Amino acid sequence: MNILRKILLLPPLVNCGLGIGLIVGAYIFEVFGYYDPCPLCILQRWSFGFIAFCGLLLIIPGLFLVAKKALLFLASLFSMGGSIIAGRQIYLQNLPGDQVPTCAPPMDFLMDTLPIFEVIQTVLLGDGNCAEYEWRFVFNFAEWAFIFFVFLFFYNLYFLFKKSSKV
Repeated sequence: MNILRKILLLPPLVNCGLGIGLIVGAYIFEVFGYYDPCPLCILQRWSFGFIAFCGLLLIIPGLFLVAKKALLFLASLFSMGGSIIAGRQIYLQNLPGDQVPTCAPPMDFLMDTLPIFEVIQTVLLGDGNCAEYEWRFVFNFAEWAFIFFVFLFFYNLYFLFKKSSKV
């Protein structure tokens, strides 16, 4: 129990471990489960990747307290952004069938034909692909991602506002 407590009190390990672990898990489901990710799922993976990168940078020895706090702030921002994206996907999944938006063209086509800000707007609004889910273990992918994002948000805020000089 004491070892688990020490691990949970290490923000670099928790951020990096959860971020990389969730990306690897999603990739395993994509490759072996044949679940194609929608654009919102890909954005959630990017958010987990940025959180893991913040955790990786927190591992650097001799980092000033201000830099550590800045990295924790960035990790909490990426967590908040990811939870908003996951929340949007959960909203789309719970819409009645007649209100689900139509499916958008593939991402490659959007990138080739639209300006970047319209691509971002189209992706963030979601489409019919984002409203589908095939896998469920108590919750679906988006709901699990939302839970992890909320956990990481409050976890990083806790260490951001913690008075101790050790982070």
